[in-house]
Amino acid sequence: MPTVKQNGFEGELFIGDGRKDLVMIVMSGSNGGMKLTRTEALFYHENGIPSLALALFKTKQTSEFLDRVPVEYVENAIHWLRDQGYQKIGIDGTSKGSEMALLAASMFPDISCVIARVPSYFVSEGLSGKGKSKGPSGTSCWSYKGKEIPYAPYNQRTFDILKMFVEEKELHIIRFNRDKNVTPETIIPVENIKAPILLLSSKNDEVWPSYESSKYIEDRLKKHQFEYKVKHVAYDHMSHAMITKVSPGIKLVFKSERRHPKECDAERNEMKKELLDWVRAI
Repeated sequence: MPTVKQNGFEGELFIGDGRKDLVMIVMSGSNGGMKLTRTEALFYHENGIPSLALALFKTKQTSEFLDRVPVEYVENAIHWLRDQGYQKIGIDGTSKGSEMALLAASMFPDISCVIARVPSYFVSEGLSGKGKSKGPSGTSCWSYKGKEIPYAPYNQRTFDILKMFVEEKELHIIRFNRDKNVTPETIIPVENIKAPILLLSSKNDEVWPSYESSKYIEDRLKKHQFEYKVKHVAYDHMSHAMITKVSPGIKLVFKSERRHPKECDAERNEMKKELLDWVRAI
C-alpha cells in the first residue's frame, strides 16, 4: 500500500470489480485513523467500485492531530491513481473529510466527481490534544506547500465534553461550531470545482450546521453560474454520523439515532443509493 515516505500519502486501495474507468478517494472526519475511512471505502468496493481509503491524521505515517494536514495527500493520491491506470477520480468526504474534499476539488481539476457528506462551506481551526486537554489548535486544519489554509477559529477555547454530555445526553458539539468568524478568505471557493457535486446534509445535525452549509454552497454555486450538476439531499432524522454502517454505540452518541431508529435506517438506505447512483453517473 502507498506510504507517505514513498508516495506522498498513506492509503489502502480496494479494487472493486477490477474496473479502471473510475475510482473514489474516501476520507472520514475528526475521528481520524483509518477505521471509518476503510469501512466507507469498502462500501464502494463491495458494490464493484474501486476506492482508496485515504489517511488524513492519527495513523502511524501521519500526524497525531487534526492540525495542518497537507492537502498534498489528495494531490499525491491523484497522481498515484493515475499511475495505476485509473481514468476518472472522484472524492467522497464525511464531516471534516468533506471540508478536505471540497477544498481539494477546488484546487485540483483532475477530480471528476465530488461527494460532501454533512459538509462545511468554510475551513475551520484544527484540533489538538487528548481527553480533557483536547481543544482548538490555534492553527488551520489544512496546509498546502507548507502554508496554512486560512481558517475560522473556534469562539470557545476549551471544550468541556463531559459537561456537554450530561446536559444534552449526546455529542451535541454544535454549540462549539456555530457563530464562527467566517471571513471571505476562509470560505472554500467551491465555484472553482470542475465536477458535479453531491451534498448530503442533516436537518438534525448535532455536530455542526451541515444543512445550512449545504444551502450556502448551493447559493454560492448558483451565484457563480456553476456549469456542473449539483444535488443537495437533506435528511430529517439521520445524525451527523452519515456513514453506511453504524455500530450499536451510535445510539449512545446521538439522540436522533435512538429516538428514530427506523427513520434513520430508512434514510441511510436512501443515502447508499444516492452515493452509488452519483458515482455510477460519472
